[in-house]
Amino acid sequence: MSTIKANNKGLFILSVAVLFSVFVCTIINYSISQTLDWSLFPLGALIMVWATLAPLFLLKKNKALGLFSGLTITLIAYLFLIQYLVNDKDWFMPLALPIAVLSLIAFGISLFLFTNKTINKLYAAAITVFLFGVLVNFGVEKIVDNFLKEKNTGNHYNIAGIAISTIISLILLVIGTLKKSNQNN
Repeated sequence: MSTIKANNKGLFILSVAVLFSVFVCTIINYSISQTLDWSLFPLGALIMVWATLAPLFLLKKNKALGLFSGLTITLIAYLFLIQYLVNDKDWFMPLALPIAVLSLIAFGISLFLFTNKTINKLYAAAITVFLFGVLVNFGVEKIVDNFLKEKNTGNHYNIAGIAISTIISLILLVIGTLKKSNQNN
């Protein structure tokens, strides 16, 4: 089977699965409450999944960029939808958006590192572990602490997680360097 036919078949299966799930959620929600309320949560998530995965089937080149773009656009929109649907309206800008942006930046860098053929995959893994285990971890905790500051929860930084991630990053970096030097000899 050619790649184009396989991609078209994969996109078709993904689309049918998403549409069927949307249909089922909508029918169940409407039949129970004669309105669309809770079903908008899975509908938004299904649209996000489709928009994230569809570029893998549609694009010949830059699949990672397409995946990242689909995720970025729909994640921000989905978080905004959630804020619209829930009663508490004061969390999108101070909490959800900064965490999403921070995570998307780290994911974008990691995606670039792993899809770049010239970068050692162990170095990419070391940077990814450091990005998520140290920087995103610390950033998310800082954002949450700032959001909850009026509740006087205090600082609860994940020192163990940050330390373990730093150690794992260093180990991956050392292994990558040793492998590279062994290949050069």
